[in-house]
Amino acid sequence: MRENQLESLIEQFTPMIHHMIRKLSIYKNKEEFFQIGLISIWETTHTFLPEKGEYKSYLYQHMRGRFLDELKKSNLDQARIVHPEEEFWTLLASPPLYKEEEYAIRQLCKPLTDCQTKWVIYTMVHQWTIKEIAEKEKVSLSAVKGWKKGALEKLRGILG
Repeated sequence: MRENQLESLIEQFTPMIHHMIRKLSIYKNKEEFFQIGLISIWETTHTFLPEKGEYKSYLYQHMRGRFLDELKKSNLDQARIVHPEEEFWTLLASPPLYKEEEYAIRQLCKPLTDCQTKWVIYTMVHQWTIKEIAEKEKVSLSAVKGWKKGALEKLRGILG
């Protein structure tokens, strides 16, 4: 196929690309889908068999299939990507606790066991993970998880 024939097809079927974008309610990455439409025009010029039907219908079905494939792929990609909640970022950016806050936390921990208090202090003051606490205290992960569970139950009872 000559270049001027391809340009003529692109000019002729550009409205079909825009129609397909609107019909499938594509509002993100419109430029990317427009490029997929142009690629569909190019691909169909190489694979179209005139005895099978009209070129316009063949192009329409081919382009629709490519668009739907890309939509499925982008939906799967979106499902795999984790977007943390806003609270995560504010917690991450929060400054370490000051001595007064640590004192208040220790006062709140009086009814807790020593191990439960360790979990609260390590978690709230030092912002350590369960794994880090287990390594520091030389205990298993399940032991630290037990401290956490007990501490949370007691604190919920205290704080109502």
